[in-house]
Amino acid sequence: MDQSVEKAANFLPRVDDGALNLSQVDGRVVSLTAPACTAAEQYRTLYYRLERLRTLRPMKVIAITSALAGEGKTLTAVNLALTAARANPDRRILLVDADLRRSHVADTLGLRARPGLFELLSGDADTKEAVRRFKSTSLAVLTSGGSAEEPTQVLAGNRMKRFLELVRDAFDEIYVDVPPVLPFADACILGCQTDGVMMVIRANETSMRQVNQAIEHLAGAPMIGCVLNAAELSSAPYLKSYIRS
Repeated sequence: MDQSVEKAANFLPRVDDGALNLSQVDGRVVSLTAPACTAAEQYRTLYYRLERLRTLRPMKVIAITSALAGEGKTLTAVNLALTAARANPDRRILLVDADLRRSHVADTLGLRARPGLFELLSGDADTKEAVRRFKSTSLAVLTSGGSAEEPTQVLAGNRMKRFLELVRDAFDEIYVDVPPVLPFADACILGCQTDGVMMVIRANETSMRQVNQAIEHLAGAPMIGCVLNAAELSSAPYLKSYIRS
């Protein structure tokens, strides 16, 4: 990693992407687009459960993954990071898109994709260009950038390890969106370098066999729990009424 990113302080975002325009943000980013809705409340519940876990052991770097593609891991990572930034505006929060295969964070938040993590690790960009403060929030975002020919090799390299070491010093909470477990080795590699791995499971689609296989693949990584996505809650009508009252 070049000298421009050798100091942890360099990771603090200096570039702001301008005023927040919700029309550019995916409507499913409910922590921004509909903070009073039931789903946004569930993300807040998830975040405060993480906060309770942090009282038991240090957890700065959290990886969010899934068994397969399309289960909602990116939306969970984005909503969780934004929830953290809204709950603790004085904390330094970073969202990293480490999916160098099929990235979605930039599109989800309406950000330009490059430069990002790939350019940073390859030495084609420095942190002042790659790490940006998201709009008018306190959240820092590092998109994935360009696609790597051998993503697993890039993520398993020393530069990625050094990157994670540096952001630990520069930020209070780091949320990392990583590729799904079963198709690739990326999640297993990164999971073992984090303080906790959260698996997103899509209700009525992901089989128990697939979930168990994914957990087996992550053996050695610090699993902290699962998030059931796209589930219908029987208490939802009551909760909506309570929030709007």
